[in-house]
Amino acid sequence: MNTSPFRTVLSLSLCWLLLLIAGRSNAQQADLVISGKVTRTENGRPVRQASVSIVRKGVGTATNTAGKFVLIIPAANLHDTLKISCIGYKPQQFAISSLKQGTDLNVQLEKNSTELQEVTITYYDAAKIIKKAIARIGDNYINHPHILRGFYRMYTYADQDPLQLSEAVFDVYNFGYADTRADLFRLIKARNEKNDRDFASLEFGQRPNSIFEEDIVNHLHACGFLNSQGLNNHQFEVTGITDVNGYKAYVIEFKEKPGADGATFRGKMYIDTKTDAFIYFDFGLSPTALENGIASFAQRSLVRTGNVRIDPLFNHAEVKYQEVGNKWVLASVEGDDSLAVKNPDTDSGYVAHVKFNYQITAVDTTEKESFNSKIGRNDNINAYKSNGDEKFWKDYNILLSDYDAEDVFKKLKAIDKGGKAKTSP
Repeated sequence: MNTSPFRTVLSLSLCWLLLLIAGRSNAQQADLVISGKVTRTENGRPVRQASVSIVRKGVGTATNTAGKFVLIIPAANLHDTLKISCIGYKPQQFAISSLKQGTDLNVQLEKNSTELQEVTITYYDAAKIIKKAIARIGDNYINHPHILRGFYRMYTYADQDPLQLSEAVFDVYNFGYADTRADLFRLIKARNEKNDRDFASLEFGQRPNSIFEEDIVNHLHACGFLNSQGLNNHQFEVTGITDVNGYKAYVIEFKEKPGADGATFRGKMYIDTKTDAFIYFDFGLSPTALENGIASFAQRSLVRTGNVRIDPLFNHAEVKYQEVGNKWVLASVEGDDSLAVKNPDTDSGYVAHVKFNYQITAVDTTEKESFNSKIGRNDNINAYKSNGDEKFWKDYNILLSDYDAEDVFKKLKAIDKGGKAKTSP
C-alpha cells in the first residue's frame, strides 16, 4: 500500500509534536516535596535516625528524635523507589510515582526478628575480615571522581542555655575511595550564631579537613582504630551476624588493649558479609582515653580558647554508608559529646553538650572537573556566614532539628543584645 508524501510528512510532524509535548511535560515537572513520621510497630514510639532515601541514588535524609522528616525528591527521580530503613528494623519501600506533592507519610517499621545471630567465635577471624575489608575498599566504594552534597548542624548548649548553633550546606569533591589525592570543599550556604555572654572563651567550628575525616573509609589514616597504630592498640572480636538495612553483616566489637597508649576506642563495626564492605560504625572514646583527657571529636572542633580547661566527659559517634548504584559511599555521621568547661581564674564552669549531624543529601557520580574552594582546608567554616531568614534552607535537603532551630538562632541573637532568653535543647 502506497503512502502519500503528505501523510508521511503529517505522521512525522505528529511524532515530533508528541515528542515536543513529552519533552515540555518532563521539563515542567517539579521537584516533589514529601514529609512524614516513622514509628515503631510494637509501641508507636518514634524511630530516630531512620534513613529516608531514594534507592541506590544517593538522595536522602534521616528522621529526627521525633521520627519526623522532610525530603525534596528531584523531578529526575519521580519514577524511582523511596526506601525507609533503620538498623534492627525491616525496611519499607514506596513507588515515588504513587506519592503526591505534600504527601505526609506515616510509616511503621517492624522490628527484625532475626536481628542478631550468634556465631562460633573460633570460626570467624576478626582481623582477617577487617584486613579483607580494607583491601577491598577500591572495589566496594565509588572509585572515580564524584561530588557529595552535605548538610551539617552543630548545636552546643549547657543546661537550658544555648551556646552556639551552626549549619551549612556544602559539596565535597572526592577523587575516588582508592585515590590518594586530597578531597576538595565548596561551601554553598552557612549560618552561625554564638552566645558570647556565656561562651565567650570558646567556639566550636567545622573545618573542611574535619568534614573530610568524618568519612572513615576514605581517611583510614585519621581513624584511631583502623589506621596501623589503631589496629595494634585494639582487640577485635566477631560477636554475631545481623541485618543492617537489608544487608547481612558481621558484627565486630572492639576495645582498647590493656596498656595501649593514646586515643583508644570502644564500639562496633558492621561489615557486609557479601562484599566485605564497611557499612556502619558505632563507637566512642574508651574510659581510659576520657580519663586521660584525650581529644574527642568536639575538642578537635574547638577553634578558639581563652583561659579555660576542657575535659571530655562523654563521646559517641555513628558513621553510616549507603549503596549508590552498586558501590558504597558515605551516608551520614552523628556525634554526641559532653565537655566539662572550667575557668581556673574564677573557679566557675559548666558542662557543654555538643550535638553534631552530618547528612549526605545527594551524590553526583557523573565525572566532573574538580572545583576550586575559597576556604582553606583548616579555615573555620563559621567565618563564612551567609545572610538568611526563616526560609534559609527551603531549596535544600536537610535534617529536621530536634528543637526549633529558628527560635534558637533568635534567642542567641537576643542573648548577645542583653536579653535573658532561654531555650531547651
